[in-house]
Amino acid sequence: MKKIFLLLCLLGGIILAQAQTDNGWQKWEQTNCYSKVNFRLKYVGQNGTQHHWQVQFKNEYPQIISFNYHVTDKLQEYNITTHRKTLYANKVSDITDVYTKEEDVFLLVDKLSLSPYPENFLDCDH
Repeated sequence: MKKIFLLLCLLGGIILAQAQTDNGWQKWEQTNCYSKVNFRLKYVGQNGTQHHWQVQFKNEYPQIISFNYHVTDKLQEYNITTHRKTLYANKVSDITDVYTKEEDVFLLVDKLSLSPYPENFLDCDH
């Protein structure tokens, strides 16, 4: 009986530790176009009529990159924001706050360049 209790406590601690480290972030996903650029989203909540999201990017290229990212609604009817991001090799970006009218959002990445400048864009690799 003591062994079962200890096992349950251990499993409960592992699940609790995982929930605390996740802190509401979705799992890392590949972008729509580039297999070595990943992102994750976190829904923070609603402030009045706006929904507050946070986004982070991860660069798995061995060099600096820059790219455009667009946050849009799920149906892609409304382009909410477009920005250019520069990210060093094998690094995770700072958190970026995004405010939307819709609760469901979709993130698109395009115009990837293997430099900090918007030039010599790479084609999608998947």
